[in-house]
Amino acid sequence: MTFLPMPPTPLQLPASPPDSLDCHVVTLTHFLPPYVASVLLHTAQHVRAFQVLLSIEREPNRQYCDTWKGLDVEVQRSLMFRRPWRHKTGFQDELYVHVPYDTIAQLHRAKPDIVFSYELGFRSLTSALYCKVYRKKLAICVCVSEHTEQGRGIIRYWLRQILLKAADAVTYNGPSCLRYLKRFDLPDEKLFYFPYATSDSFRYTGPVERTVKSDRRLLCIGQLTERKGVVPLVKSLIEYCQSRPDQVVEIDFIGTGNLGEKLFEQVLPPNLCIQSLGHVPYDEICKVMEQSGILIFPTLADEWGLVVNEALQAGMPVIGSEYAQACTSLIREGETGWLYQPDRPAQLWQKLDEMFATDREKLSQMRHAAQESVREITPQRVAASAIRMFQALLQSGRPTPDRI
Repeated sequence: MTFLPMPPTPLQLPASPPDSLDCHVVTLTHFLPPYVASVLLHTAQHVRAFQVLLSIEREPNRQYCDTWKGLDVEVQRSLMFRRPWRHKTGFQDELYVHVPYDTIAQLHRAKPDIVFSYELGFRSLTSALYCKVYRKKLAICVCVSEHTEQGRGIIRYWLRQILLKAADAVTYNGPSCLRYLKRFDLPDEKLFYFPYATSDSFRYTGPVERTVKSDRRLLCIGQLTERKGVVPLVKSLIEYCQSRPDQVVEIDFIGTGNLGEKLFEQVLPPNLCIQSLGHVPYDEICKVMEQSGILIFPTLADEWGLVVNEALQAGMPVIGSEYAQACTSLIREGETGWLYQPDRPAQLWQKLDEMFATDREKLSQMRHAAQESVREITPQRVAASAIRMFQALLQSGRPTPDRI
């Protein structure tokens, strides 16, 4: 896979937001996971009025709850469709497509100064139409990577080109997302860094050091689906342990999904111990991390992968897939973890060998480096980046009528 060189647009977060802004912002997104809610809550504290419009209260495959506290949230009238996602690399996953059909009516009622719409779909299209008619500022939050967008097709590319041109500001969550957006010839002054940050409800306060027993115990967190790469992971671990009968491998899985039975009913070699923990409440995952030494993230395609941020914050080096932007952005090879391609088993074997060959003193250094690597990526600082974007939009004047 060939990536474009990194453009000069910075990947830095402001230390603090500017003074509070006298403006009304309406944010539109599909649902509200804890990490998004935390950023929006901090953002809301620095504008005169802040409202969130959701397409759905919670998607069927999510188990988050009680994330709206402190926010003005309203669930839109919306249709939801399920459709298969067949990625160019071969896996298939199920996507939820939301069509919030009352967006223009909701925005007309709210009369915001700025509309901040997530993703490049129907909600952003209708938001763009509203902003054109009523001459409001439009910011679009884009969360993609070059890998996830492979094979999307020329029609979708053309529609995105129109939508991104209509936006007054566009956010990117990491280097790969930025490279993707640069294909649309967006000027640097239109692009704003807006990364993922761990939720305020996720704060690891346990020890950085691990016991000898847990130092190299692996932890895998995510849905047990084809896209998350859990089946090739277990297959590779079985073959690895068969080829190295004296090396014991222990791994815990947090998550549920349609591949659970297939995954955990296999015959394992005696030196491979797999434990399924099922669903673990979000605020209790830290306790499991305290008993684990290394996160393994085997996804076949993720535009980010927030669990990587969370693991690094917990002092866990990560064996991470190159098909997740969080891994390629945050992991420094041999310093905070190891990168590999999950569809190439030999690479995982190599990284496991390197992990087991790393002495405890070096692992300790990696744990402290892991925590330090995400120390400044906080909800407060991400919110400050959003506020600076809003400030720039307010200072740039009203859009011209022929903007779209």
